[in-house]
Formats: sequence, structure tokens, C-alpha cells
Amino acid sequence: MTTRIRILYCLFALSGFSGLIYESIWSHYLKLFLGHAVYAQTVVLIVFIGGLALGSWLAGLLAHRLKRPLLLYAAIEFCVGVAALLFHSIFVGATGWAYGNLLPALCSAESWCWAQWAFAAALILPQSILLGATFPLMSGGILRLDANLPGSKLSLLYFLNSFGAVVGVLASGFVLIPQVGLPGALATAGIVNISLALVVYFVDKNTAPAARIQLDAVMPHGDARLPAGARVLLLIALLTGLSSFIYEIAWIRSLSLVLGASTHSFELMLASFILGIALGGLWIRSRIDSIRDTIRFLAIVQVLMGLLAVLTLPVYNMTFELMSWLLGAIQSSDGGWVMFNVFSTVICLLVMLPATFLAGMTLPLITYTLLRSRMGERSIGQVYAANTLGGIIGVIIAVHFALPVLGLKGALVVGGAIDVALGAYLLLRARDARRTSGLAWSATGIAGILAVALLFHLDPLRLASGVYRFGAPNLSTAFEVLYHKDGKTATIDVYRHRISGIVTIATNGKADGAVNPEGALKGPGPDEYTMTMLGSMAFAHRPDAKTVAVIGYGTGMSTTTALGSSTVERVDTIEIEPSMFEGAQHFRFFTEPAYSDPRSHVIIDDAKSYFARSQRRYDVIISEPSNPWVSGVSSLFTREFYKRIRGQLSDGGLLVQWLHTYSFSEPLLASVIAALRESFPEFVLYAANNGDLVVVASPHGPVPPLKADIFSLGKLPAYLSRVEIRRIEDLGVRRVGDQATAHAMFGLLGAPVNSDYFPVVDSHAGKARFLNSSVTQLNELGSAPWPILDMTEKGALPPSYPITLAKWPTGDRVREAQFAENARRYLVGESTREQVLAGIGEYDRALSLFKTRYIDCVANIAPMEWWDTAIATGGLVSVYLSREASDQVWNLVDKSRCAAKLDADEKRWFALFRAVGRRDLDATAELSQSLLERASAGGQIEYLYGAAMTALIGAGRADEARQLQQKNVGRIPAQRLRLGWFRWLGSAALVTVK
Repeated sequence: MTTRIRILYCLFALSGFSGLIYESIWSHYLKLFLGHAVYAQTVVLIVFIGGLALGSWLAGLLAHRLKRPLLLYAAIEFCVGVAALLFHSIFVGATGWAYGNLLPALCSAESWCWAQWAFAAALILPQSILLGATFPLMSGGILRLDANLPGSKLSLLYFLNSFGAVVGVLASGFVLIPQVGLPGALATAGIVNISLALVVYFVDKNTAPAARIQLDAVMPHGDARLPAGARVLLLIALLTGLSSFIYEIAWIRSLSLVLGASTHSFELMLASFILGIALGGLWIRSRIDSIRDTIRFLAIVQVLMGLLAVLTLPVYNMTFELMSWLLGAIQSSDGGWVMFNVFSTVICLLVMLPATFLAGMTLPLITYTLLRSRMGERSIGQVYAANTLGGIIGVIIAVHFALPVLGLKGALVVGGAIDVALGAYLLLRARDARRTSGLAWSATGIAGILAVALLFHLDPLRLASGVYRFGAPNLSTAFEVLYHKDGKTATIDVYRHRISGIVTIATNGKADGAVNPEGALKGPGPDEYTMTMLGSMAFAHRPDAKTVAVIGYGTGMSTTTALGSSTVERVDTIEIEPSMFEGAQHFRFFTEPAYSDPRSHVIIDDAKSYFARSQRRYDVIISEPSNPWVSGVSSLFTREFYKRIRGQLSDGGLLVQWLHTYSFSEPLLASVIAALRESFPEFVLYAANNGDLVVVASPHGPVPPLKADIFSLGKLPAYLSRVEIRRIEDLGVRRVGDQATAHAMFGLLGAPVNSDYFPVVDSHAGKARFLNSSVTQLNELGSAPWPILDMTEKGALPPSYPITLAKWPTGDRVREAQFAENARRYLVGESTREQVLAGIGEYDRALSLFKTRYIDCVANIAPMEWWDTAIATGGLVSVYLSREASDQVWNLVDKSRCAAKLDADEKRWFALFRAVGRRDLDATAELSQSLLERASAGGQIEYLYGAAMTALIGAGRADEARQLQQKNVGRIPAQRLRLGWFRWLGSAALVTVK
């Protein structure tokens, strides 16, 4: 092998590297324009693969006529590189024009739009055609330089190009996109293409033009006659490409139930698939030129490939136990995350490698066989074109027929049957003595397919387990699966707990919502608070809203809640997966209006695609997609998406956005909030429970204040009562903060804005899910021992009435507020301790001591204990009760017979508690600072420091707050300063809060 050929091999590996980067990045770009619906995913694959097929076919037609194929190869690589450098600017400008002019003129919101698809195809089809021409041109160029062992050379080219693609997939997802975003990843690939084009140019420039490939002299077994015929082999190349794509899509869907449906999981699956093909090409390389009967060898490979493909089902069944073991063996740490990805790749290879290894042999074998025929050099491009054309058909069949109609098992059986049938056909055409062994091979393959099809079953309890999240390989037998379907975009399960009766709907093993059919009797689940608040919070701020759009159907509870308002005239629910809407019928015990109310319209489409075409404007848009670590979902949390839906709101319209704090991190939540704030500068956050936030956002002006009118709007009061929200204070107490609060909490993190082109969340959310990290600071802020929100936010007001005492309180702030009301009743004598004992929780001892010492005056408290009971009582009563209710408690202390015996500091403390309860900023600042100077105990210092900082920040005295911070922060233990309320106070003193 000459040095020139070695250089060309290396360059072609780089070409594979950049080619898969293009496929990945172009898919990201086009999905931004088309949306992530299954039709958009299909068109991306069709255009890309179709372009490759067309380019390869054209190159095959021209190759034998070219004097210098490598020179044309270099020119193509150069053009592809230049196109990559310009693509981002072209895409932004072209799609901006399409959004503003093309789509409004030619497309409707509810129907398929050919113009949108054609426009998207035009953006990548030219480059795809050019990329498709590279393999035939490079192969022909190398074989002209040295025609010895052509099968080996072709196999090595297949291997190197595929191996480069593996590296490209991993580099794109794990390095380039997180570090430099989509434009930077494209630019990197473009520079690679331009560089290798220049090297190929200089290599070819110094080489004399080679004649057409002459193989007869160097191929001892060459024979122009083909037993099966050239057309038959091209058809086999097409059909094996078809089956391979069925395998790929079925495997990726099935493994997403084991690894999770994150972007990184998909990249590992794709890399494993391509690696198997690459290794198969490498193995056949040293053997292909010595195979006497390549047709027979190909036939056996096809039979084995189909058989091994269906046998992956039993292996797949075992991967749930492997993932369960893995999660139990590794720690939730950075090192554990690396191990998780490594072993996830091993799991992918266990499933994919046997069949893909054989698949990697098929194209070299077919190309080598046809290269020996009269087709000669043209066969390289035509085999590649036929194979990629088969891939297009395979994508369409797998996505639109095999998965939704036949399921995962049926899809794999169909793919395996195709390959076994191809192999059997070739074997049974033999006319010699080997026909008997061909019958044996064929019978073995057919028997294996039938055995798996008839005897092996996938357990729905296993498929719905979400093993990648919870570590259990099966749902327990306490659950029964009510619905299971492999939809076009996801696998949907609905299951019910046999004892509690709670019904859950899950996407790819991830629960997306759960409802208790007897919620009013046995207690609603946490999800019900979230879904009910999502569907109702806009009406608490804007009771007159008439038109509503809901992004994501889920259980249908949010849609049903929105329909409960008597003012609503239309609710459009945009759901990407038809099976979700179908499976959610098991929630019709609550969600019947979503199906039968004439005001309800369910649109099966991707939200981005729908809003790109829709001219309808809404009073309210409710966005509750799946978790943003799920591949593709994070694009519904970007600056570009918020900018687009801002334009879909009517004057005075509101966005209601779901955010989660579990399996997430502070920088990621900050990134989403920063994206939201660019288009919705004013918003209010509510805690539906300890893991879910409901954001009500306004694009123009402040969010209107809460209005009690919501409790007179049709069925809304009944829906809210189901989750024990019966008065406006029950919503107010769930307030977590506003845009100023969030800015102070996250402003110092410097988190980048989540963007379509720099997808911060998509790149890092999978790791946050694995680490099981959570953002607790906002909820901690709401349950601080001082009323931080009431004293620092302009829109927040102290409660004027007590909240509903719920039977099933959810969320720390609601629970603390209930403790406060029960504490008031006990302290003022409306209830006995025994009557409220269950309702005061861990405050029992402190409240008992406080009442005994300061109200009943019947016992003394040790000097070191008095402030503990007082602070605990003050941190409850003065935070969650109204001014009048809080004063009621402190008046009893003032009027007690032992009040006169209190020393000066005790009297100052009670004056401070009264000032905090009244939200008197100046008095709170003065009293807390004077007491802080003499305090020595840790708990006293913490309380007084926090009260003083809260009052100073609320009063706009930021300079004084910073001075107080510098003077006292060293008096508080570092681990305590990491609590949400101390972090916020420290940040708010430094950040300009707007």
C-alpha cells in the first residue's frame, strides 16, 4: 500500500467524521423549523439519505468517464465545507423569511404543508447529494491507483468511513454542541472538509491520471456472469438497507426504555449501530478477496443477520436487569456518569453488534461481486444508492407502519424475515450439490424467526418500568398495565396501582402524569396539583380569558381544567404523539370534557411546527411538555420558542409554563428562566408541590394580581376544590417569587441562555437526571423564617385570611402555613394541644414551651432555651399569618401577667416578631440590627441576620445590606449559608433587582 493511498484512507475517515456531524446538526436545524413531530423526523432522514442515494447514483454514472475522480472528490469536499460555514446564516435568514412570508401564505395550522417540507428539503438536499458522491469517487480513485485486492480496499473504506462516523456522532453530542453550539459544530466539520479537500487536491495533483479500473488480471476468480443477476443484487442491497433501518429504529426505541430517551442516549445508540457496521466491514476486508463464491457467502450472511436480529429480543429482555445492576453498582457522581455512558454503550452493543456486524459485510460483498461484472466501476455508486434508497423506505415503514401497528417485537420480526428471505432466495437458486446445505441454512433461519415470533413476548410491566430512573427492572405486580403501544414517536403505557387505584401514563418508561380516580376521597397525588394549577392559574390572574392553547396532552387534566372556566370559548391542545391521546382515554373518569366538549380541539402536531404555521392568537398558552432531558423537548424551553409564542398571544395574554426542580440543576433552571425572561420580562412563580413550578408570565407589563373571581367561573371551583384549593389565599400561599426574586437567586451564576442554537439544557439535562440533583433553593426561600417574599417583592402581599386547612397538604410552604394557623388556634386558646397536635408537626415542643412560659406564665424556661422556642414560634406565626392574626398572638404575650417581668432584650425580641408580622421594614431593620450586635448564640445570630437583611433589601437599602453582610457573614457556619434563603439574601444584596 502506497503512502498516497494511506493518506487517502485517513482522509476518508475524516470525511465520515464530518458527514455524521452534518447529519446530526442538520437534523437539529431542520427540526427547529419543522418541529419534532414524527413527520419532521421522517423528512429529515428522507432528504438526507435520499440525497446520499442520488449523489451516489450520479457519481456511479460518471465515475468511469472521469479521468481524475479524486479531483472531483476534492472539489465536492471543498464545496461541502464552504456550505457548512455559511449554513447557519443562510438558515436563520431563510427561515425568518419563511416564517414571515411563506408559511402564512401557503400553510394552515391544522394541515400538512408541502411548502414547509419542500423549503426544508432545499436547505440540505444539495449538500446531501454532494456527500453521497464522495464514497464512489474516493473508492474509484483509490482502485485506479492500485487495483490489487479491490474487495479488501472497498471493505477498508467502508470501515474507515463508518468508524469516522462513530467518532463524529460522539464528538458532536458530547463535545462540540455543548462547547460551541450548533454553528460551531458545523464550522468545525466545514473546516475538516475544506482541509481534507486541499490535501486530496495536492495528492491527486502529483499523480498521473489513471485509466479505468481493469480487474480481470488481478482477480483469479473473476467472472462476468452473475448467477443471480446484477438487478437482483441491487434489489438485495435495497432490501437489506430497508431491513437495517427497521432494526435501527426498533432498537433505538426499545433501548430508550432501558437507557432513557435523552439526546446522549440516542447518540450512544447510533454510535453503537454504526460501530457494528464498521467492524463488520473491517472483518470482511482480509477475507473478501479469497472468497470463491461471494453470492453464497452473502446469502449465509443475510440469513444469520436476520436470525440474530430477532434473537436480540431475548437479549434485550436481559438489559433491564443489567441496567438495574448498573445503577445499583455506581454512584451518582461525575465519575458515575462516565461509567453510566460507558456501560450504556456496552448494553447497546450487546443488542446491536451481532446483527450489525453482519450488516457491515453486505455492501462490500455486493459491491465486490458487481465490480467483477460488466458494471465495473459504476457498481460502487449504484450499490450505495440502492442501499440508501432502501434506508428511506425502511424509515417510512418502521415509523409509520411497523412500530405503531406491529410494535417493537413485530418490527424486528419483519426486518429479520426480510433478511432471512433474501438469504434463502439466493441459497435456493443454487443448482449444484450445495443446494442441500442451502435448504438447511434457510430452514434454520425461518425456524428461528417463527420461534421468536410465536414463543417470545415482551412483558409490559418491564417495558413500563423506567428502569433508568428507578433502578427496578419491572413494575411490581401491584400494577396492572391498561394500555401499551409503540407509537410513532414514543412508547406509551398506562398502568394502574391495584391498591391505591392511581392511574399513571408514561412515555418511554417516564411517568408524565398520575391521577387518583378517588382523589376527593383518598387524596390527590402530587401531579394533580400541578396539572390543576397549570389549567387554572391563568384564570386567577385573568378571569376573562376566552381562548387557550395547551402544549402537551398528558392525562388531559390540564385541558379539562381549562375547559372548566365558563369564559372559555376554545381550547386547542397540541400533542405530538397520537398514542398519548388514545391511551389517556383511561382518564376519562375526570377528563371527559377534553374528548366530548365542542370547545376542545386536539391537534396532533409538534408545538413548534404548529405555532410556526398558525395565525391564531390566544389569551392563554399553557406549556407542559415532558421533562427537558427527553430528546427534543428542551427546544420548548428556548429563547427562540418563547419569542415565537409571545407573538401567538393576544393583547394582555399570559403564558403558563411548567418547570420542574427535580432531576435538574440550578444552572439549567437559570438557563431556562433567562430564556423566558427575554420575551416575558414579568412573571410569577408558584410551587404546585416540592418538585413542580408553575410560572405565569406576561410579555407586556406586570402579571395582573390574583383575583378571587376564579372561584365563580363554571366548574373551576370544583376542580380546584379537588386539590383542596378553595380560596384565593390557597393560591397566594404557593407563590415562590417573581422575576426579581429569580434574578436575585440566579443572577450571579452567569448561566448561558438556553437557545435552539446553543442548547444548554439538551446538552446537560441528561447528566442532571442521572445525578438526581434538584433545585431546592426557591422552595427553601418560600419557607424561610422571615416573610422574604412579602417584604421584598412589590407584588406580594401578606395573607389577609387564613388558608384552607387541607386534609392532604402538598408542598413545604402550604404545610408550614397550616402549621401556623394551627399554632395560632392553640396559642390563643381556640383549640387544645391534643386537637391540633397532628397539625403542628415538629413545632409541638417549641409551641408548648412558648405558651407555658409567655402566655400562661406557669413555668420558667432555661436561659439557653428561651430564644429557641421564641424564634421557632416567631418564624411560624409572623411569616404565614395575616397582620391581624399575628398581632393576636403577640398581644397575648403583651397582656400576660408575666410580661412586666421580661427583660429588655426579650421585649425587643417580641417587638421584632410583631414588626416582622406587620411587614414593618424600618422597625424590623432597626430592632434586628440592635439585637444582632449583642447576640452570641448561633440560632439567634442566624435569625437576626436574616431578618435585618430581608428588611434592608426590601426597603431598598442595598448598601447597608452589603455592609451588614460583610460584617456578619463570618459568624454563620458555611453549610448554613448554602441554604436557599441565605444564598438569596446574599445575592440580592449584590445583584440589581429589577
